[in-house]
Amino acid sequence: MNDEQLNDLFKTARDAKADTSRAEYGFETRLLARIRAGRESASIFGWAWRLSPYFAGIVAALGTWAYCSPAQIDLQAIATNGADDLQVVEFFTGDKI
Repeated sequence: MNDEQLNDLFKTARDAKADTSRAEYGFETRLLARIRAGRESASIFGWAWRLSPYFAGIVAALGTWAYCSPAQIDLQAIATNGADDLQVVEFFTGDKI
């Protein structure tokens, strides 16, 4: 094949109009669907949904750390340190804490 024949083939390929009617069908619908999908993923709920596995992992790690922690916290001792506060709560509520 010589250069002239090759150039003629390229020219006929450039001149041929592609059938784009199939791509044009439903273009507006596809465009609006893509825009809506972009908006939904940008909301705070979309981000929370994407990050929920990481949040669950953090909660599981903290739960495991709290369960396996050797230091036991005595909440009664912490509550009785502020005896004045407890007396005020007992006075207003009538319940002994």
